[in-house]
Amino acid sequence: MLRVRDIMTCDVAALTPEATIREAMEMLYTGHLSGAPVLRGGSVVGVISMTDVADLLVNGPEPVTIDGDSLLDERTVEDAMSRDLISVSPDASVKSAATLMRKRGVHRVLVMDDDRLAGIVSSLDIARAVSERGVMALGGVSRDPCCDDPSPWITI
Repeated sequence: MLRVRDIMTCDVAALTPEATIREAMEMLYTGHLSGAPVLRGGSVVGVISMTDVADLLVNGPEPVTIDGDSLLDERTVEDAMSRDLISVSPDASVKSAATLMRKRGVHRVLVMDDDRLAGIVSSLDIARAVSERGVMALGGVSRDPCCDDPSPWITI
């Protein structure tokens, strides 16, 4: 069975609650990330996503306009981050992580080993694992027995 530890990202880019929204956007954009954990003194205190940033910018008390973006430097990650921490163990199955993401409507979960951040796993990590290892790795799926084609496509 494929485990979260097999596909998680261990070298996690993180932000502090005091980082500005501009800094968060730059890190997420340049790192090709849709979200990142927020750490204070080594402890996870939240998660910030591009959706959280967009929500703050559009629905905040002072929405950003095309002719002025001072809000990007005035507001912090703490203003936009989600404090609802959704996590799994490194030993959790990838299927259970995917199910949790679907049920909670998120695209990433923290991987916590006791109280320590061990990594992060995203829906993209799961899609990549399925693509590289085949859907069979998640269980309950088999190759079409009538298919002689060596292609990676699988009948579900």
